[in-house]
Amino acid sequence: MSAYPRTTEAVTYPLLPNITERRLKLFTEGHYAAQNLSSALDRMRVDSTDNVRMTLWSAPGLEKPTFEEATAQLKSGVGKTYKKGDWLGPSWTNHWLAVELIIPDTYKKYKEPVIFEFDPGCEAMIYTTEGHPLHAITGGPNSSKDGVPGDQEDRRIEHVVPRAAVVAGRYECVIEISVNGMFGLGLNGFRHQQPDMNVFFQLALADIVLVRSEARALQIDFQILSQIGTHPDSEGSSLSRRALRASNDIMNHFRRVNDDDDDGSLDDRIRQCREIGWEVLGPLDEQSDQQADQDDSKARDDARIWGIGHCHIDTAWLWTYSQTQQKIARSWSTQIDLIERFPSHHFAASSAQQYYWLETLYPSLFKSVTEHVESGHFHPVGGAWLEHDCLLPSGESLCRQYLYGQRYFMEKFGVRCKEAWCPDTFGYCSALPQILRLAGIDYFFTQKLSWNNINIFPHSTFNWIGLDGSQVLTHMTPVDTYNAAGNYKELVKGATKHKNLGVTDECLLLFGNGDGGGGPTPLMLNKLQRLGSAATHNPEMPSFKIGKVSDFFDNLCQKTLNGKLLPTWRGELYFELHRGTYTSQEGIKKGNRKMEQLLRDLEYYATLASLQNDDYTYPRDELEDIWRDVLLNQFHDVLPGTSIRMVIDDALAIYERRSAQTEKLLEQALCALIPDSSMANGSRTTAEESVVILDPIRQPRTEVIRITDGSSDSEAFTTQKDLADGWLGLVQMNESGIGQLISTPDSTSPVVEQLGDSFVLSNAHLKFTISQGRITSLIDRILNRELILAGPGAETGGLMLYEDFPLAYDAWDTEIYHLDCATTLLFDKVSIGEQGPLRASIVAESSFGNSKVTLKFSLDTTTSDSVRSSIRVQVNADWHEKHKFLKFALPVDIHAPNATYGTQYGLVERPTHRNTTIEQAKFEVCGHMFGDLSEPGYGVTIASTFKYGYAVEGNTMRLSLLRSATAPDPEQDQGEHEFSFAIIPHRDRFVESGAYKDAMRFTNELYQRKVANYSLDSLQKIQFHILGDQGQTVILDTVKRGEDDSKEGKTSVILRMFESQGAKARGVLRISGIIAKSMRWVNILEETMSDELEPQWRQGDDESIQVDLSFRGFEVRTLQVIL
Repeated sequence: MSAYPRTTEAVTYPLLPNITERRLKLFTEGHYAAQNLSSALDRMRVDSTDNVRMTLWSAPGLEKPTFEEATAQLKSGVGKTYKKGDWLGPSWTNHWLAVELIIPDTYKKYKEPVIFEFDPGCEAMIYTTEGHPLHAITGGPNSSKDGVPGDQEDRRIEHVVPRAAVVAGRYECVIEISVNGMFGLGLNGFRHQQPDMNVFFQLALADIVLVRSEARALQIDFQILSQIGTHPDSEGSSLSRRALRASNDIMNHFRRVNDDDDDGSLDDRIRQCREIGWEVLGPLDEQSDQQADQDDSKARDDARIWGIGHCHIDTAWLWTYSQTQQKIARSWSTQIDLIERFPSHHFAASSAQQYYWLETLYPSLFKSVTEHVESGHFHPVGGAWLEHDCLLPSGESLCRQYLYGQRYFMEKFGVRCKEAWCPDTFGYCSALPQILRLAGIDYFFTQKLSWNNINIFPHSTFNWIGLDGSQVLTHMTPVDTYNAAGNYKELVKGATKHKNLGVTDECLLLFGNGDGGGGPTPLMLNKLQRLGSAATHNPEMPSFKIGKVSDFFDNLCQKTLNGKLLPTWRGELYFELHRGTYTSQEGIKKGNRKMEQLLRDLEYYATLASLQNDDYTYPRDELEDIWRDVLLNQFHDVLPGTSIRMVIDDALAIYERRSAQTEKLLEQALCALIPDSSMANGSRTTAEESVVILDPIRQPRTEVIRITDGSSDSEAFTTQKDLADGWLGLVQMNESGIGQLISTPDSTSPVVEQLGDSFVLSNAHLKFTISQGRITSLIDRILNRELILAGPGAETGGLMLYEDFPLAYDAWDTEIYHLDCATTLLFDKVSIGEQGPLRASIVAESSFGNSKVTLKFSLDTTTSDSVRSSIRVQVNADWHEKHKFLKFALPVDIHAPNATYGTQYGLVERPTHRNTTIEQAKFEVCGHMFGDLSEPGYGVTIASTFKYGYAVEGNTMRLSLLRSATAPDPEQDQGEHEFSFAIIPHRDRFVESGAYKDAMRFTNELYQRKVANYSLDSLQKIQFHILGDQGQTVILDTVKRGEDDSKEGKTSVILRMFESQGAKARGVLRISGIIAKSMRWVNILEETMSDELEPQWRQGDDESIQVDLSFRGFEVRTLQVIL
C-alpha cells in the first residue's frame, strides 16, 4: 500500500518572497531587538569603572611617539582617567591608554570566549604591555562612501582576552588611538575633500563581554543564507529558494521565553536553528569544520573562485606617509592574529616600502610577519617597491621599482615574486610587460580598468603584449574589486561575469577592507567558511578555495597551455578615467623628473669616477636610499597629484632634501672624476683653466645655452645678455658628452621685428608671427611651407582656457566635454625680447581671471651644420583659477590618422580621430618628452620635460599646462610656475626625422665646470659610443655600477640600452678606457639572462672594447661588463 496519503486537510503554500525578504532584517536588527537574535548574542556584559580602568596620555600636537615613549609617560603619572562617553581629538592626534580589566568571577564558569569591546569611533591598535602589536581596532560605523552606506564591513571592535587572563581575573594591555577615520577626515563626510582639522571622536564602548558563541555563529549563518536567498538571480535558483526557506524556518523556530537563558533552552533552540541552516550550508560544527579542512585541497582542486586575503593600503592619499605607517602595523598585526586563529587563512600584501617601514618601526611585528611568510600564510606579492603609478615614471624608474622591490623580498624572506600587483593604478604603459619579464615576473594582476567610464574592457584573463612583443599573463578579476567582503554575490559575479569563459572560468577574489587598510576581518573569514561549505554541498554554487596568488596564476598558465588558449591585447592598457592626473600638482611632477635626471647623471659620473680614481668610492648605499624616496613619491596617488595637501607638502619636502643631497654627491663625483675642477659660478677663468660643458646623455649638439658668465673679452666664444640679465653662449658638444663654448663666425643670427600690429621672429629655418594676440603663422623657410591651419577647437595658436568640472573625481578627472567649453585667450601685451646675436625672442602676456601667463617665444642662431630649429617657449604663470584647465594649442597643416607620443623605452601611437568610442575615450593622453603629428614628408613635435598631458584632435595639437581642481587639495597648483616646451617642425615622419634626439636635447640640461687644463685628459679616458648607421636608434640610457660589486668584491659596470624607434637595430658598442675580464647580458635584477646568447665582444689594443649589438624594436637590454 502506498505511503502517500489518499486524503488531506492540509493547507500549504510557497513562501511569498517579497514578504519573507522584508522580514529577514527583523531577525538580526530593527525594532524587535529585545526579542530577536540580537538579544541572545551575549551572556554577560560589564562596563563599570571598577571593571574597566583606563588611563590616558595624549601626545602633544601631531607627534607620533613610540610605544616606549608613550608608556614612559603613562608610568610617570601624567595620565588622566578615560571612560565611556569621553571625547578625543582634534584630527590626526595620537593618544595612548593603559588598560586594566578586572574580569568577573562568573565569567570563569563558562568555556565561552571573553572579549573586550572597545569602540573609540576611530582607528586604534592594541599592544601587549611589552609593546608587541596585537591587532587593530576600527571604531565607529562601517565606512560609507560620501555618506552613502555600502557593502564595507570594516568595523572591528573586539579584542579576545586570553583564557589565562580570564582564569586569573585580570588583564592588561596598551591601546594607541589615532584620531582619524579609515578614509581620513574629509569635510562633511565626503571622502575626497580636504580633511576637517577639528574632528573629535567619542568612546562609545569599553565593555567586557562574555559572548554566546553559537548565537554569534547563527548570526553569520543567517547572514549568508539571507544573501543566497535574496540574490537578484534567485528566481530561477533552487539553492536560493532553499536558502530563503531555511531563513524563514529559522525565524519561525527562534523564540525568547522567560528564564530561557537560565534553564539552557535558549542554547538548545539556537543549536536547532543552526542545524536548520546546515541543510543548505552543510554542517558547520567543530568536527565538520576539522573534516572540511582535511578534505579542502582534494575537494576544491578545481575551484572556480580562488580567494586570497588582501589589504590595499594607499601609501599616502587622504592621509600622510606617517599615518600610513600606523595603518600598516594595524592592518598586518590583525592578519597575524587571524592567521593564528583561522588555520586556513592566507594573506597577500604588496609594497616592499611598507615592509621596510614595518621592519624599522615595528620590529617585533616584522618578526611575526617573517615567521608567517616562512609558514606559507603571509605572502609578499608584486615585486615592486610599492604600487607605483605606471604612466608618469621613466622607464628607469620602473626598472628600479622592481630591482629594489625584488631584492628586498629576496633578502628578507627568500621570496621572488612571480606576479606584478597594481590593482588601483591609473592605466598601464606598453613598456610594462617587458620590464616585468626582465624582473623575473610572468604574471600581472589589476582590476582598475573595470572603472572605465566609456568602454567595457573586453577581457578578464588574457596575454598582455607590450610594445616590444614581451607578454605577461594578465588577470583582471571579474569581481571588479580588490576590497571584497566575502559575500555570496561576489562569488556569483566572479563565476558569471568572467569575459573569457570559453577558455577559463577561474578568477581571483581579493577579500579584505582596503584603500585605508584593515584587511580581512573575522566576520569575512567566517562568511567565507560558510560559502565554501555551501559550495561543497551544492553543485549549483561556484566552488571556492583560499590559496596563493602565484598558485592561481601557475594553475591558470598550465590549464591554458602556457597562455596559448588565451586572447591577446597589444599595446597600452589605457584607463578611461583619471586623465587629469597627467597634469595635476605640477610641483610633484617637476620634482620627480628632476630627481630622475639627477640620479641618472650622478650614477653616470660616479661610475666614471670610481673607475678612474682609486680614492673615490661609488655611493651605492646613498643612491639606493635616494632612489627609495623617489620611488616612494611615485605611489599612484602621490605622483598623479590626487592626495591631500599634507601629502603634497611631504613629497615636495622629500624632493627638496633629496635633490640637495644628490647635487652634493654629483659635485663630489665630478671633482673625483676631474681633479681641480668646480662648478662654473661666473668667476673669470685663468690662463691655466677652461670652462668645459658636460652632457650626461652624450648627444652631439650645437646650441645656445645659459652660461654662468659671458662678460669675458675673449673672442673664443660669442655671448649675449638675456632678459633676466644673465648670459647666453653657443656650445658645441661631441658624442662623448664633452663640449665647449664657441664663436659664431659662420652663423646666421635670428631676427625679431614689429611690423604694424604683428610681431615676427625668424631665423634661417623658421618664421614665426604673432598677430592680433594669437599665433597666426609659422613658416618653414627652407620649404616655404606655412604650418598654421585652423583646426578643431582652435583657429590659431596660443593659450586656451577650458571649464573643468569632472563628473566625480576632481583632481583625478577631466571629461571629454571640457573641450567644448573653451575660451580663446589673447595675448594682450606683446613685446620684443632678446635681439641676437645668439637668440631673439617675443614676449607675450595674457591676463585672465585672477591670473597672468607670460610666454617667451625664442629662436636661436643657426650654423652651417644646423639641420633644423625649434621654437623654445619659456612660460611664467601666476595661476589663481579654480576648475579651469590651461592648454597650449597649435593647429598645424598636418593630416594624419595617428599622433605619436613618447613613452617609457619607446613610442606609442594614438588616433587623432574619434570614429569609435574607444578612440573618443582617448581625448587626453599621457606622453613622455614629446607628442608629434606627422604626415609623409613632414611633421611637428611639441617637446616638454615634465608636462605629460597631450590632446591631438584632427590637426590641432594641445599640450596641457595647468589644472586647478579643488579636491582633495583646494589650493592645487595655485601660485607661480616656471616651465618650458619646444615646438620642433621637421622634415619626414617622426621616426625618420631625428626629432626624437632633438627632444632629448631640449629636455636634458648641460653642466658647466671650470677645469684645470691639465685635468682635461681625464674627461676623455672612458667613453661610450654606439657605432653603425643601423645602431643610431639605440639609446644608452643608464650607466651605473653593479648592485653587488662591493658585497662580492668585484668591479662591474651596468649599461642599460633600448631601441627607441621600433625598428630592428644592429651596431657596435665601443667602450674606451677600460679592460674587461668578461661580460654578460643580465636582466633588471642584474642576473644572467639564461635565454640570451653570450655577448660577442673584442678587446682592442688601445684599451677599448667593441660589443656587437642586436635589438628588436623597442627592446631593452642590459649589459654587465666585469672589469
